[in-house]
Amino acid sequence: MTTLTTTLSPSLHAEHRVTHALVEYSELLICPLDEIQRRVARELERNPALDAPDPGGPARGGRSPVTAAGGARPPGPASDRYLSMDVVDPGSVADAVVLTDAAARLDEPDRALAAWILGDLDSRGFLEGGAAGVADRLGLPAERVTRVVEALRAAGPPGLCAADAVECLLLQLARYERAGQAPPLARRLIREHLADLGGDSVRRLAATVGAPVPEVRAARDFIRTRLRPWAALDDPAPAVTVAATDLVVRFAGDGTDELEVEIVGDPASRLRVDPLWARLAEGPVLPAPQRRTVREHARQARSFLAALQERADTLRRIAGYAAGRQRRYLREGAAAHLPLTRAEVADALNLHESTVSRAVSGKRLRLPDGRVVPFSALFGATGSVHTVLKAVIAAEQRPLSDADLAAELHRRGHPVARRTVAKYRRELGIPAHGRRS
Repeated sequence: MTTLTTTLSPSLHAEHRVTHALVEYSELLICPLDEIQRRVARELERNPALDAPDPGGPARGGRSPVTAAGGARPPGPASDRYLSMDVVDPGSVADAVVLTDAAARLDEPDRALAAWILGDLDSRGFLEGGAAGVADRLGLPAERVTRVVEALRAAGPPGLCAADAVECLLLQLARYERAGQAPPLARRLIREHLADLGGDSVRRLAATVGAPVPEVRAARDFIRTRLRPWAALDDPAPAVTVAATDLVVRFAGDGTDELEVEIVGDPASRLRVDPLWARLAEGPVLPAPQRRTVREHARQARSFLAALQERADTLRRIAGYAAGRQRRYLREGAAAHLPLTRAEVADALNLHESTVSRAVSGKRLRLPDGRVVPFSALFGATGSVHTVLKAVIAAEQRPLSDADLAAELHRRGHPVARRTVAKYRRELGIPAHGRRS
């Protein structure tokens, strides 16, 4: 006779389950600022339990659970989008990008003023009366308004917030002048002879300004082809690409190397579950079917907020670590860039490498000196070894030998031999240390 015996033995094993919350967080993490703003706007429209309260004003969103049977949220006044940066109209992303980028340069009290000024621009991007006119209309110090206007101009297309066409053209011209690319006569022609630039008689214009015909023609053609008398944000072919800044890294300002990281326009800090929906979701006031609907909306709102918060926390951690490793790069520029990989950051922060890659992808970072670079600029290898070698020699307190230079290059991420240093030094035309004084 054969006896069959069944033995049960417990075992433990790890099972990785992809939850909806993890998928939502991963999708939001890869989104740059403009896409996050569109996602927030869509979610506010879709989910009545999600609320974006205006500071000092009534909350937006939050339809009554009793009457919200799927109808659209009632629109607010036309000026609503200029009163705060909580919600961005998907049809006005350029406005929102400029506003959030400018806000990174301003203190909290000035951000509302920036929103007001942006909403006061006409269809050409002009500001009636300029900064002085706004100061008079609002009764504010001219210096404060000028500071806010300058922040908007730095964030927007060339010529934004000009008082008229002449100032708009001059603001655009200034960028070319700083780069040494503007004809010498261009500024004078714009200031004194703008009305004559539309004519065909270059000789007559040259005689008027007392300049050679070729120089006048070159300046006129430059103005006609490179500049334009408007700076509208919704222009289908803008003069510059308006790109959002996702993160701002700055030094704390107390004389130390401590760094601060700001998530620009962080929606996680500007949204909430509508308090009325939250109370009704937990109470017995509503009939059971309606209560289930309210609870589901509230649950989805909490899930979305949690994913946004986790996205912000992840971006802040990764940017903080990467910027900390690149402190010298932030202060001294490309020559001080250290090699840094996404794998290194992932290991240091106990994250998956794909999480770091998603966080870095497509994001833009404002450095302490005001430059805006891809987030990825903090990663990768250092600059070229020739560039770093030149920087090391330029900064030496005493002439360094090739062996000393090799050691310093190795410390900066370029492990090269002494004879290679000597070769690169000769290629750069730099004498040996005995001949450098």
